[in-house]
Amino acid sequence: MSIGILKSNPILKCDSYKLSHGEIYPKNITGMFSYMEARIKAETIIPFGIQMWIQKNLMTPITIDNIDEAEIFAVTHGEPFNRKGWEKIVNVYDGYLPVTIRSVPEGTRVLSQNIIASVECTDPELFWLSSWLETNMQRGIWYPTTIASNDHKNWRAIRKYAMETADDLSGVPFSLHDFGGRGVSSGETAEVGGAAHLVYFMGSDTIEGIRAANFYYDHPMAAFSVPASEHTVQCSFGPTPSGQRKYLEAMLDNFAKPGKIVSIVMDGYDVYRETQQLCELKDKIVASGARVVLRPDSGDALEVIPRLLKQVEMVFGYTINTKGFKVINNVGILQGDGIDYKSMVEILELVTSLGYSSNNIVLGSGGGLLQKVNRDTYKFAVKASAILVDGKWKPVFKDPVTDPGKKSKGGRLTLLHCKMNNEYLTVNMDTPYNSEWEDAMQVVYENGQMFNHTTLDEVRSRAQA
Repeated sequence: MSIGILKSNPILKCDSYKLSHGEIYPKNITGMFSYMEARIKAETIIPFGIQMWIQKNLMTPITIDNIDEAEIFAVTHGEPFNRKGWEKIVNVYDGYLPVTIRSVPEGTRVLSQNIIASVECTDPELFWLSSWLETNMQRGIWYPTTIASNDHKNWRAIRKYAMETADDLSGVPFSLHDFGGRGVSSGETAEVGGAAHLVYFMGSDTIEGIRAANFYYDHPMAAFSVPASEHTVQCSFGPTPSGQRKYLEAMLDNFAKPGKIVSIVMDGYDVYRETQQLCELKDKIVASGARVVLRPDSGDALEVIPRLLKQVEMVFGYTINTKGFKVINNVGILQGDGIDYKSMVEILELVTSLGYSSNNIVLGSGGGLLQKVNRDTYKFAVKASAILVDGKWKPVFKDPVTDPGKKSKGGRLTLLHCKMNNEYLTVNMDTPYNSEWEDAMQVVYENGQMFNHTTLDEVRSRAQA
């Protein structure tokens, strides 16, 4: 029986078959270039997570112990093992991968079917590293980039409704709260996906993601939360009206302070009854100077939310903003269940069609935000596109007759940015271009060193420009 924690071995962060490829390639190859793209058509891609992936995976040197373990595993597993190559990495390159990784600055809005990252190795004995990195690199980038790209759509939709119905846009960054920590497959998923959510938003309860954004992207505090109850708290007071009255009073007594927000779960029993009880505490709420957010969650949000808005509007009153929409005094609604892009837009469309500003609503999402995605959401792929033979780069690509959508690009590629119209274009590196264009990619890793470090503020600035 094994006791303890399985230590990571960087050599084995690949698919099994990658271990057998070193001896298969033509003998005259001395270099290889691979690239990453989202193959889906006509979607905006927001690259994110590259810096975090490099720091977590490429900045710890490979050791002889790693090689010994990997060799035993590979041989026992039924795969050959290139011990000579890995020993060269340790003995010549101090354990760091002798590759060059270039990427688009994180947060840059790039149209799909363009290169966003590349890896190149020109050590003639180790050129295969370019392809060996595929598994590790792809999963390290596709997931956070997918979350950030989805949030680009979410942010645009929320901002659209706010611009149409609200005087104050300062609430937009807090309008989609991350509740995904418990709904994802692992702590690392929460860490990586939770950090990616913070490219566009600043509300989160996923602590792993906040800490990752703070640490890897140099931010003192990337997201914020508020005191909030959950059903364990609500139901501890019992289902009776008197018990629920005590629950509401306890939340207000503990957390309702001037200028603060307190979030109260309401659907443990009868959300309409408890909302009525909260309305009876109007004087207490108004006197506290706090904003109370009701969280209904259960049931059909398109039925429950309008009824609750009407309930609290009749007691707390409202103002009409300059755009002609109601802003309810002292209270708001947080819908934190069943939220994805489709339901979010449906709720905002309904609420605003009833004459309420979108500022009355905050949305929270868990699995719909961080878990209900996969590599094919945007059809991400990493493919070798060029090999170095006799000192010259030769394009290589796939072109399946049965699936033209899987055709890959050939050549040693980069991404150009047009300064005149903000267009991006994937081209071969030796393609000439005039002063209207600039190379949009930069070196972020080379032979054990990181370059062009970016901060979360810089990423946000690019993504939200």
